[in-house]
Amino acid sequence: MAVNAVSGSNTTGTLSAPGVGSGLDIAGLVSKLMSVEQRPLTLLDAQEAKFQARLTSLGSITGALSSLQSAAQTLASASVVQNSASVSDSSVLTASVGSDASTGSYRVTVGKLAQKQNLLSAGATSTTAAIGSGSDTTLTFTFGTVTSVLGPDLNGHYSDAAFAANSAKTPVSVTIGSGNNTLAGIRDAINAANAGVTASIVNDGGASPYRLTITSNDTGVANSLKISTSGDSAIGLLLDHDPAGTQKLSQTQAARNADVSIDGVSITSASNTISGAIQGVTLTLSKETAANTPVSVTVQRDSSGLNSTLGALVKAYNDAHKVIAGVTAKGGLLQGDGGVIALQRRITSILGGTQQTGGAYTTLSGLGVSFQKDGTLVISAAKTSTALSGNPTGVAALTAAIGKAIDAAATSLLGPTGPLSSQTDGINRSIKAIGLRRIDIQHRLDMTQQRYQKQFSALDTLISSMNKTSSFLTQQLDSIANLNKQR
Repeated sequence: MAVNAVSGSNTTGTLSAPGVGSGLDIAGLVSKLMSVEQRPLTLLDAQEAKFQARLTSLGSITGALSSLQSAAQTLASASVVQNSASVSDSSVLTASVGSDASTGSYRVTVGKLAQKQNLLSAGATSTTAAIGSGSDTTLTFTFGTVTSVLGPDLNGHYSDAAFAANSAKTPVSVTIGSGNNTLAGIRDAINAANAGVTASIVNDGGASPYRLTITSNDTGVANSLKISTSGDSAIGLLLDHDPAGTQKLSQTQAARNADVSIDGVSITSASNTISGAIQGVTLTLSKETAANTPVSVTVQRDSSGLNSTLGALVKAYNDAHKVIAGVTAKGGLLQGDGGVIALQRRITSILGGTQQTGGAYTTLSGLGVSFQKDGTLVISAAKTSTALSGNPTGVAALTAAIGKAIDAAATSLLGPTGPLSSQTDGINRSIKAIGLRRIDIQHRLDMTQQRYQKQFSALDTLISSMNKTSSFLTQQLDSIANLNKQR
């Protein structure tokens, strides 16, 4: 009589095949037993999943607070209180304003634009032919003011001028020698010296077409040029230029100041960029105005920057509020977490509390930012604009104080010793401990599986042996029975 084998399903591919001798499903039996043994690992996986979910929730809070901190840092900047300027004809001039600009409307007439002096040499047949003997010659550029009643003649020369050096600029010298005593060499030497002038060569198409031009880098009458030479007389015959004396160069454009009228007040400027004529306003001139057509420049308070920055703070807070409310609510992953709730209350107390600014505004509600029933913030752009128009200094003081307070609180909350970091570190330690525990349990499971494998293999061998014995006895009994029948 054969011994019955234990039936079962083979669910673990890495285990041994069914018993060869007995048909015992060793793999299936071991798999079922190991599924029970592995329950501690399943519990560890569930614990780790919960910890990972808490980490994700803390990460979302950290991200929301970081965004709030960035918005607060922007709010703390004084640039949130701005002025703006509009110009009726931007082709004539543009205007930029600072925070100290005086509001108002101004009528600006541009009579003359400031310009640079330009000088032109006599013509030459070549740009590379040597000029003079090549002996060292010093060119000295002196800046100053030319005064003349008659003005320049048709050739650009003065007959009654006086020249007064500009004490604010030091004369600059350039050396011309055998290596650069050509028209091109002189040009390059002047430009390389950074003498406050720019030299170039033009071709007028004549018999001696190449002419050297020298232009002052700066506009204004005090930047007219006197050029003196010492050395080779040929260089002097080309470049000597004294408005009150010898003038080998022709003036093609005189240095000039800008003439501007602002509300009937005449203003002269060496530059086409005029600062300070209107407090906190810089005018950049581009074109002279037509007769009797002044340009209107209007300076006004611009609340768009403040509204935008406050709006960004409100949005960042509302986003953070929703994140925290979601994870700490009933059924949330951080339900009832005291540390997270406390940090939210700290931020809320700053936004809803009083700031000692020394100004007219001490609370955000005065600027139109208030809490709603659901705990989120709402902003009234109209109220913000009214506050800015009435007292921009007070608004700036409050927004700076609020921004700095939120920034400081966020730094504390997000820092290495803050509640979020502490919780995150604690959870990471727990996850690490689970990993170590998992390694230990897995080692034990491997040993247990090997033991089960050996035990069932031995059982398989035993059953196989018993089956063989049973078969032998059956055969012997059959033989005896047959003998008895024959008798």
